[in-house]
Amino acid sequence: MNELNELIELQPENYAAVYDFYAGKKQHIPALSVLLENYPGRVFADHTVAPTLAVVCATGRWMYAAGDIRTEFNRLKLMGFLQTVVVPDCQQRQEKWFEIYTEDSDSWTELLTLEIAGLSVDRHMESVYEFNSERFFQLKNRRAAIPLEGDLSVAYEEFPVLAQPERNVSAREDRFVGLTATGAVVKVRDKVVSICKNNGFSVNNRYFIDVDTHAESERGKGYATLAAASLISHYLDQGMLPLWETTHENMASHKLALRLGFDPVESYPVFAFVMEG
Repeated sequence: MNELNELIELQPENYAAVYDFYAGKKQHIPALSVLLENYPGRVFADHTVAPTLAVVCATGRWMYAAGDIRTEFNRLKLMGFLQTVVVPDCQQRQEKWFEIYTEDSDSWTELLTLEIAGLSVDRHMESVYEFNSERFFQLKNRRAAIPLEGDLSVAYEEFPVLAQPERNVSAREDRFVGLTATGAVVKVRDKVVSICKNNGFSVNNRYFIDVDTHAESERGKGYATLAAASLISHYLDQGMLPLWETTHENMASHKLALRLGFDPVESYPVFAFVMEG
């Protein structure tokens, strides 16, 4: 075993060792995307063959921590990982914050809400919604009778999976620099009012979507519903089923998910850390 109070970075040939920590939960599809090398990231664990603790870092997004955190040994390893790997990485990228997703347990909450020098933390809850095709097609059939207005249009565009090129990208991750995923773009005349896109996390036939109506003045007009329904239809033709994720406080997102025919299936905590100073 790794006798030092640290997590070691795994190479892709060892990713399978931590796969079972993340399998079976839809909230972990981003972590599984990294483990299956569908999305760029880094994987850390306390052992290459028989790990008891793991952290999957999705490049430019979040971290997913899993395993046995009840032992003092593993608690020390995770705290050391935050201080010696995560914080320096954020500083190099000139980022002031990071997030860690975990299972909903007292052990994880107790550990990650401890006072850590130079870091403040906020715990909030998020949910994953699963697609309900019957309810979606009821919505789609209702909307099919309403033609698009003359000034309203929907187009499909390709968007980069990585919002911006990562510095010092490794040769292994170089293939992701130009990777794109489809988005549905809703315009009024030539003005973009809402976008819904595949955010690049996919496992088998499941993928996560992001939707955004940029201007507050354009919200509540059905543009996000149109964008999301258009993208879902596009991917359904390819046999792909969407997943929806949102914070518990984002009531507009919850309402939109339900309107599109999604059902809530999982809830879990997210720990958002901000570096002080």
